[in-house]
This record gives sequence, structure tokens and C-alpha cells, in this order.
Amino acid sequence: MSLFICKYCNDERKNRNSLAQHELRCPKNLNRKLNRNYRNGMLGKKGYDNQFTKAKRLGLPIPESKCKGRPGKGHPHTDETKKKLSEHAIKNGLGGVTQSRWIKYKDKILGSSYELKVAESLDKNGIKWDTCKRINYIDPHGKKRTYTPDIYLIDYDVYLDPKNDFLIENVNPRLGFTDTEKIKLVAQQNNIKIIILNKHQLEWNIIKTLL
Repeated sequence: MSLFICKYCNDERKNRNSLAQHELRCPKNLNRKLNRNYRNGMLGKKGYDNQFTKAKRLGLPIPESKCKGRPGKGHPHTDETKKKLSEHAIKNGLGGVTQSRWIKYKDKILGSSYELKVAESLDKNGIKWDTCKRINYIDPHGKKRTYTPDIYLIDYDVYLDPKNDFLIENVNPRLGFTDTEKIKLVAQQNNIKIIILNKHQLEWNIIKTLL
């Protein structure tokens, strides 16, 4: 079997074409061909310098970036832009809180062991349920937000939201108010019924007494 060995660095290549391309750019080839889009270790359009790469190449002081905000983060969004982006996200069902845990149960995706326990109890008792879509609401500060209940009882037209005691009793630092306050606002503004379940209310025999 033929070996394709670089005459400059003795590196082995897989075929003749690969060898030819490698030798053209081999670091040990003093006459190697350089990528025209690569200069001084930085990529640039058609190999042209910008003010930063040019200063580096010529050994000059690096010019101060005119971008505002944190270094490397580009231009920060204005409040008006943030508002437009938020409204666009809400309109398209985006944004909101990303679940930190995903539990696949049958053909559904649940976000906690509490939800799983409720779902299993509902199935055991033949209760129809489904996961939920996002619901819009206005928070106490007048900001548009979205909220996604955990479980919807189809035959009862009721939403369930099982939560641990900390989330029920304490202010959510991300929101500035409790989840209980949030859910009350969502229910009032959308004319729906949402039941918060604590860790002792995850079985159907208890849930049905709260409907």
C-alpha cells in the first residue's frame, strides 16, 4: 500500500490529493501558501485589516473600542429595543423561564418530580389531563410576562401548579414577588382557575377536594 508522506514534516496523509494540499500549507514549508482570509492569527473579510488587527500587525497601541457596555459584549440594547424584543418573544410564544429539569412521562415532558407524582395519580384514577401552553399576564410592575401552568384537567377546566414550600412562601428573586401572587394575577387577568398544590396535595383523592 502506498504511503503519502509529507516531504517537509513527514506527516502521513490519507491520499495523494490530501498530501498535495497539506504540503502547500505545511508549517515547515518555507514557501507555504497562506490562506488569504487568515492574517496575523485573526480572520478578516478578504484578508483586509480592521483597526485592531492592523494595530497588532504594526505593533501599535490597540485602539479603544467604541462599543458601549461590557467589553466584548457589543452595543447594549436600549430600553425601547428590549421592550420590542420582549413583545416579539411573547407574541411568538418564546422567552419565559427555562425549565431546569426535564422528565419524560409517556408522551409528555414534565418539569419536576411533583408534576410526575400528580400525573401518575391522575392516570391511576382515569383523570384526563394535559400539559399547558403559555399564558400572558401583566405583573405588579406593569410588565408583560408569560406563565405556563404545569397540568390542565381537561374535564374540569382547571389548571394545577404543584410547588415546593419555598416557592409558595418566598419572593421569587427573578420576579420581585411570590409565585403565589403571580398565579393569582394570571388567574384574575385570564379568568381561569389555577390551584397551587403543596407537597402534601399531589394525590387525586386530595386534589378533587380542592376543585
